[in-house]
Amino acid sequence: MLVFLTQLYAQPDLDMPEVIESEPEEFIERSPDGEIIYRRADQMPRFPGCENSDKARALKNACAKDKLINFIASKLRYPEVATKKGLEGMVLASFIVDEKGNILQPEIKRDIGGGCGEEALRVINLMPEWIPGIHEDKAVKVRFNLPIHFKLKEAKAEKSTDESTNYKLIWSNAQPEGVRKNDLARLSEEKVYVRDLYGKIHPISELEMEYEKGLRYRTFSGSDQISKDMAKVIKKASRKARIIFSAIIQGEHGFLTIREEFVVR
Repeated sequence: MLVFLTQLYAQPDLDMPEVIESEPEEFIERSPDGEIIYRRADQMPRFPGCENSDKARALKNACAKDKLINFIASKLRYPEVATKKGLEGMVLASFIVDEKGNILQPEIKRDIGGGCGEEALRVINLMPEWIPGIHEDKAVKVRFNLPIHFKLKEAKAEKSTDESTNYKLIWSNAQPEGVRKNDLARLSEEKVYVRDLYGKIHPISELEMEYEKGLRYRTFSGSDQISKDMAKVIKKASRKARIIFSAIIQGEHGFLTIREEFVVR
């Protein structure tokens, strides 16, 4: 069994909760009782075990990701029903890390069935306290989305971060730092593809798109290319909006998510 984690970042929740705007380009949500939950923070929460180090924050984050992968790989069991049915794919879990590092309200946002979602929740509930997220010099509640790939193969968990750097997501001639609004209509009809360091094009298994602007946040899942719904949003995107593509491809050791963000100028 291969347990494979991709892009461990806190992204906006797939089901749009009440959102308020405190700063441009920053997103937060409110719980039913009015508490603020950050979707992004100055320092994102991380799995424990790498605190006793004088390493830079980026190295601590990489260390924490390794420990998270190892923890999940050691605890996760492939459900019998999923094994019999040959079910494979990505389960997307979401939870909140509070100011003390407690994991709250774990839930499954995407499931492949066969008990895989339930198994992912079971493992999440076994996790120790995390290192809480920090925003403006204080601990805060942060939402964390955790994708886990279930694959029927006897192998150890692989790290996606190293291999994913060998690939780049390409959207015609669009540049991540700035896409002209006048080019959006044309780009909405262009293909998205993933290229490796040697120029080889790799097939996309699934393409997702996120759209962020002010209070607005939308997410779309397509097949392997830009869908009609994605194209409609792209054409109407306003300046300072962000269009984020996530492409799932088959890497050497398992599935990888290659992500690229484009800002409309």
